[in-house]
Amino acid sequence: MTTEWLSESDSSGAKSVILLGPLSKDQLVDQSMKFPLGVLWFSPPVQQHITLPSNVENINRSNNTLPLKSALETFMLLDYDTPPSVKVSNKIEEDNPTEYTKILDLVIAEIDSTMRARRTRSETGFLRQRQIFTNLAGYLTKRLPNEWNSLGQGKLAVVVGAGPSLDVTLTILNSNIPNPIIIAADSSLKALKHAGMDPDFVVSIDPQKTFDSCSDPDYTPGIAILSSQSHDSWRKNWGESCAYLSGRVITEDWLAEKGISKTNHLVINNAGLSALAFADFLNTSAILTIGLDLAGGGDGQDRYAEITNRSHIQVHASHYHSIPGNYNETVPTPFLSDWRETSDYCKKISNNKTVINFNDRGAKLEGATLVHPKQFQELKEALNESIAPFIPLDKGLLKLRKCLSGFGLNQLLVQLATLCDKAWSDLCTEDTSENTSNLNALRSIFANRDIASLFGDFAFSIMPILSPEKHPSSQEIKKAFSEFQDLLWRLEDSIIECNPKEEFLLRFFTEKFN
Repeated sequence: MTTEWLSESDSSGAKSVILLGPLSKDQLVDQSMKFPLGVLWFSPPVQQHITLPSNVENINRSNNTLPLKSALETFMLLDYDTPPSVKVSNKIEEDNPTEYTKILDLVIAEIDSTMRARRTRSETGFLRQRQIFTNLAGYLTKRLPNEWNSLGQGKLAVVVGAGPSLDVTLTILNSNIPNPIIIAADSSLKALKHAGMDPDFVVSIDPQKTFDSCSDPDYTPGIAILSSQSHDSWRKNWGESCAYLSGRVITEDWLAEKGISKTNHLVINNAGLSALAFADFLNTSAILTIGLDLAGGGDGQDRYAEITNRSHIQVHASHYHSIPGNYNETVPTPFLSDWRETSDYCKKISNNKTVINFNDRGAKLEGATLVHPKQFQELKEALNESIAPFIPLDKGLLKLRKCLSGFGLNQLLVQLATLCDKAWSDLCTEDTSENTSNLNALRSIFANRDIASLFGDFAFSIMPILSPEKHPSSQEIKKAFSEFQDLLWRLEDSIIECNPKEEFLLRFFTEKFN
C-alpha cells in the first residue's frame, strides 16, 4: 500500500503540522483543513510561487539555518499546549533528501527543546520567579562587567563539566600545563577539590540545584557566576564574590525596558554551555574542555562522573537520541538540545580560537579538536609552547561590577513598590475567600502589562488557568493565589535588601505608592 508520506509523526490533539518536501496543491489544501491552526511547509525552491491556503506558511528549504529556526520558533507559538505533527513527503528523493534530513533534525530538536522548556516553565514558574526576586538586589548591583573580556588574552581556559569522562581526564590534566583560567560548572566542584584544582570561576544557573548538592560546606573557591534564577544558596555562600549574568528572562526584559541594561554576555541553556561561553567572553586564546560529554554513559543513563559524588543521579528518559560520537559512530543522549547548542557554539567560536575537547568518550563537538588522554604528552608540549600562564595581576579588575545605584536605583524601587501596592489593592477589592473572586482578582492583576512582565515566569506558568475559556479547579486557583501572595512578599523583601535611602524606607513602611 503506497502512502503520500515517507514518515509521519502524529501528535495527539495537534491542530498544527510541519510538512517537508514536494507536495501538490491538493495535498496542501487537505492538510490546511485537517490542521486549521497552521501549516508550516518547507518546500523545494521551484514550488515557492504556488497559491496557498491562508493558514499555510511556505519556507524555502534552501534558506540557511537561522531563518529556518526563526520560522520554527514563531510557528511553535501557535499552540502552547500541543506540539505540531510532522510529515515528510515521499517525493523528497526527487528534490534534495540531504537538505530535508538536516531540516527534519532541526525540527525535531526545536520541538523537543520548546516543549521541554514549556513544561519546565509550567512546573517551576513559581520557583524560578521566587529565585529571581531573591537574587534581585544582587542582579541590580553585581552584574558582569564588560571589562572582564580582557582577562583571558593570550591565556588558556579549562572548562570543567561533570560528565563520566571526568574520572579519567581530570587527574591527567592536573600536571605541568600553563596555569589556566579554570571555569567550573557547579556539579564539578567536589571533583576539583579532590584533585586540588581550585577554579577561578564557578558557573551555576539552575534554580533547583543547591550549593550543598555540589560542594562541601567550606569550599567556595573563586567567583560565582550566577543567573537571576540561581538557587539562593550560591549567593549566600559566596557573599560579595558573585557576578550575575542576564539571560532569556521576562523579568530582566522588563527591567531592561526601565533602563537596567542586560549584560553583554548572556546565560545559555545549561551550566556547562554557559561556562564554555563565559570562557569565550573572557577572550581566551584557547579553550580546553573536560567532562563535557553531552551523552549519557553506559546505556545512556549515567550523567555524572564518580569523582563528583553525584554519580548516583541517573537519567531515566523515555527516549534517547542517537547523535555523532567522538569514538563511536553514534552515542545515546537524552540531552539533544544541550548537545546541539554546545556543538553549534563550538563550531562558531572555533573560527577565531582553538577549542580542544579532551575526552575518551562522549558526543562529537563540531569545530573542536578531539584529544584522547593517551595523547596528553603531545597536548602538554603544544600548550607549553604557545600559551602564557594565567596570573590575575589586576585584582581591581575582578572587583568591577555593572551596578545600578543612586537616583536610578531609587527610581526603580519606587516603580516596584508602586506595582506591589497596586497588586495588594486589587487582591483586597473583593471577598478573597471565594475562588471566583480570587480568580477574577488574578485576572485583573495580570491584565496589567507591567505586573505580568515583572512576574514573568510565574505569570507565564499561570496564564493557562487565567484564560477566559478555561475553568480551573478550586485547588489550582488556591495554589496560584497563595503563590502570588508569597511572591509579593518576596519582592517587597528584595526592595529592602537593595539598601535604599532612609527617606524611601520611611515612605515604604508608612505610605502607599499608588
